[in-house]
Amino acid sequence: MTLETRTVRSIGWSATSQLAQLLMQVLMLAILARLLTPSDFGLIAMVTVFSSFVSIFANFGLTSAIVQKKEVSDETLSSTFWINIGLGALLTLAFAASAPLIAAFFAEPRLTPLVVLISTTFFISSFGQVQTALLTKRLNFKALAVISIAATGVSGVISIALAFAGYGVWSLAWLAVLSAFVTVVVTCVYTRWVPHFLLGLQGVKGLLGFGANLTGFSFVNYFARNADNLLIGKFLGAAPLGFYNLAYNLLLFPLNNISNVIGSVMFPALSIIQHDKQLVREAYVTANRYIAVVTFPLLMWLLVAAPQLITVVFGPKWISAIVLVQILALTGMIQSIGTNVGWIYMSQGRTDTMLKWGIFAASIALISFAVGLRWGVEGVAIAYTIASYLLAYPGFAIPFRLIDLKVRHFAAQFQSIILATLTLGIIAFLTSISLERLGVTQDLTILAIVTLASLLSYSAVIFVLDRELFTESVRLLGQLRSIDRE
Repeated sequence: MTLETRTVRSIGWSATSQLAQLLMQVLMLAILARLLTPSDFGLIAMVTVFSSFVSIFANFGLTSAIVQKKEVSDETLSSTFWINIGLGALLTLAFAASAPLIAAFFAEPRLTPLVVLISTTFFISSFGQVQTALLTKRLNFKALAVISIAATGVSGVISIALAFAGYGVWSLAWLAVLSAFVTVVVTCVYTRWVPHFLLGLQGVKGLLGFGANLTGFSFVNYFARNADNLLIGKFLGAAPLGFYNLAYNLLLFPLNNISNVIGSVMFPALSIIQHDKQLVREAYVTANRYIAVVTFPLLMWLLVAAPQLITVVFGPKWISAIVLVQILALTGMIQSIGTNVGWIYMSQGRTDTMLKWGIFAASIALISFAVGLRWGVEGVAIAYTIASYLLAYPGFAIPFRLIDLKVRHFAAQFQSIILATLTLGIIAFLTSISLERLGVTQDLTILAIVTLASLLSYSAVIFVLDRELFTESVRLLGQLRSIDRE
């Protein structure tokens, strides 16, 4: 089987996994949003601000280094496994001990037991990290798909049951713990790899340079991704953070379920061909075109249809999130392709340059959040959007030098997609306005008609302006559907 075929099939399984998880998560979120309060979600978001930070150090980038390296000995794998276990235990103890400090920071005593429970996820997850790296390195995304779907499904059902039983915010805390546990159990069943009782540090040293820089980047990127949550929670409170967190999660849906679907496969695939710059360049541009052809229209639709979507799916108590969703949809468009430069840095083994850029970008993001905070939660969202677009050009130009790719050549590949997306936005907006003037008041009806108009208008413009992209997208979709015949 050629690398192209393996990559396409891996993307297919990754897409299957993400689509299944997306549907389950939307359903779970819709149910939980009606059973729980915005403050419940805000409390978990407060914990997540710190747990996300601690998770940066969970494996010190060693598992990603395993994927990037051509050959890794079994001794190195076993050593990495035991190091991960030690780090997991240490992080669990440290995070649990910090619970009173986190509660004091937010002036929320309810956070203390929540932090202690969620701290166990670090130790639990450490048992499956090397196995996950092995599956990724082998492009065995069929196994990874089964693992992710099982974890999401089992933990989600139990979380909803707990919410129905009146456990409130604890149903969200147990969701994280159960997801980690099920993931490890199913991963170990699939890989059947058993570590030896070895601790040979010589092999691990070969992974440390890559891993240390990647961890450093993750460290500074954490602040760029979470400083908004931290500032909103600290200065504006749990309820505004709950609204912002819902809007941000909607932004992450297309990023996590489209960009990351392909990205999870492209990193190991590009690592295999890392020395052939032309092949890497062509694969990178092509993959991003396929991402943009889906994420750009999806986010434009989200921007226009947000009033009806929020009301129908989450209920009237979440109306304050509508403006935030519309603002962050603009951010999502540039981020859906902007975050993918990590494929280049990592596959080329240049996490050192990635770290330097991350420090600069995080500094700009932190400044913009601090400035935007004075205008409330909407100000933070606007600041985030402005910062994302200001950083776009250098964010592309620096990694593109590693594979001899020009920014203008890359941007030219998206002209038809951008025009089609703008057309979708105009038609969707005019359709919504026309329906309201005709007296249509049912949000579900408006949402359905606007969605249909968006899909038809976008598909028609892409077909006219870029017939090759249209047919290639259809062909690729056909290939992805064939994965069940493996």
